[in-house]
Amino acid sequence: MSHTFSTVHRDALRRYMTDVTFDMIVIGGGITGSGIALDAAARGLKTALIERKDFASGTSSRSGKLIHGGLKYLKNYEFSIVREVGTERDIVYRNARHLVYPIQMLFPLIKGESFNPFTLKIGLSTYDRLAGVKKEERHRLHSKKQTLQKEPLFNKNTVEGSGEYVEYRTDDSRLTMETAKTASEMDASVLNYAEVDGFTFDDNGRISGITVEDHVTGETFTVSGRIVVNAGGPWVDEVRKKDEPVSGKHMVHAKGVHLVFSYETLPVQSSIYFQHHGRMIAVIPKGNTTYVGSTESLYYNDLDDMHVYQSECDYLIGCLHDMFPSLTLTRDDIISSWAGVRPLIGYDDSEPSELSRHDEIFESDSGLITIAGGKLTGYRKMAERVLAYAAKRENLKLSSSRTDDIRLSGGHFASEEDMTAFIHRLTRSYDHLKLTFQEVEEYVFRYGSNTNALLQQIESVRHLYEHPVTRNTAGEAIYTVKQEMAASLEDFYDRRTSYLLFQPEKVTATLESVSSAMGGVLGWDPPRVEREKERIRYLLQKTVTFLPSS
Repeated sequence: MSHTFSTVHRDALRRYMTDVTFDMIVIGGGITGSGIALDAAARGLKTALIERKDFASGTSSRSGKLIHGGLKYLKNYEFSIVREVGTERDIVYRNARHLVYPIQMLFPLIKGESFNPFTLKIGLSTYDRLAGVKKEERHRLHSKKQTLQKEPLFNKNTVEGSGEYVEYRTDDSRLTMETAKTASEMDASVLNYAEVDGFTFDDNGRISGITVEDHVTGETFTVSGRIVVNAGGPWVDEVRKKDEPVSGKHMVHAKGVHLVFSYETLPVQSSIYFQHHGRMIAVIPKGNTTYVGSTESLYYNDLDDMHVYQSECDYLIGCLHDMFPSLTLTRDDIISSWAGVRPLIGYDDSEPSELSRHDEIFESDSGLITIAGGKLTGYRKMAERVLAYAAKRENLKLSSSRTDDIRLSGGHFASEEDMTAFIHRLTRSYDHLKLTFQEVEEYVFRYGSNTNALLQQIESVRHLYEHPVTRNTAGEAIYTVKQEMAASLEDFYDRRTSYLLFQPEKVTATLESVSSAMGGVLGWDPPRVEREKERIRYLLQKTVTFLPSS
């Protein structure tokens, strides 16, 4: 069966999934699960991917949105990690050029912190070598005077110089979705809003499949498979409990918070990564905004409804005041925020410093393979390790992974120049839509080589709308339903476009039109449309509402 990555066709896909036996079933549609599904499908395994909510609806849409080269691991002499993530960063950049792009990062030397000019030089030089940094992207060191010229907002009393190096920014939720979509294009059966509620077992007590509740239709169905992989991210223990009680190592959650300000309020000249009492803080300009993060604290509350606390806001604002003393930022200046958790691995009595940041594979007595921990940058290697483990267990003769050379959906560009030429061609071709070069560029940095299909969708609805922003956003929403498995307003405004986080005013301005457009395609009745709109209003309010205590 050749699958389409479309909510419109999900019923046919679900029926197909009940009729076949898969070589591998992957539970979890975050970056780890999506990466495993892609690797398995690319090697010819009949693969299914099940996600209980939407792709990237957990940790994979709430990261710092950076493809780290591993600089921070040098402090602990974790050279192998630096080498691996540096190499992986280049691969992700090559395969998803529209979603991963280099940015200049300034690392200030601050009086009283752990880096000085000598250790920074050693660190950045080692980083350049281990991470395989291209010659033109290697670090530079700046004097205090040069540093303050580069960033006049820096605290003149504490900043003593800086290093400048290249980091890579990404759209984490779209990177995850495009990975799942590429798996689908390679004939994996990929379904969101489908939650595993149990396992099926053969006569020997080995797992032979999963039972699934479809959250769209309310139906329950069974999917059979030879190998079942649990890649549930922060929820892996919840999945494990459906098989057997969890003992020994388990998930410990570290919460991270990011705040978004208008660029006018926080007008830094470049991206900045600085130490504040030993903790690393990133300040990243993006469009008309600047976002800041992250705090990190152990988290024991509801994973499905995480909130940002006043104390977390005040901590980050305090860091900004120390770094940029001329600014007078308050909570009222925050235009949105997000909170997420990173799944760490430990025991009941583990101290925070003893928690593992690395990925590990576990297997239950009944054969459930669980992959836990890890990081966004390393998702491809995590998939390779899971496939190697499964192949050894099942005595499979698998070909080598080839995901290092598979362009993700939308990523079919040979170079940055190729992308720029593509933007110019689209701007000319759709001149009648009165789109500016900047608007087309924004679309290409979201949809990549698929942008032509998006603009065709916008063109097809242009007679329905007078206002261009309304027309464009409604057309975009319909495109994500038909081509990207968006099934709710939240899918569209949050994970497909990030408008919720970075352009909340656009969400408010287009909510009526977009809810009508999506509802028309998906057959929503009026009560469903109202529930969808109410959910978005709640989420908009949540991004600027900070609870008094944790």
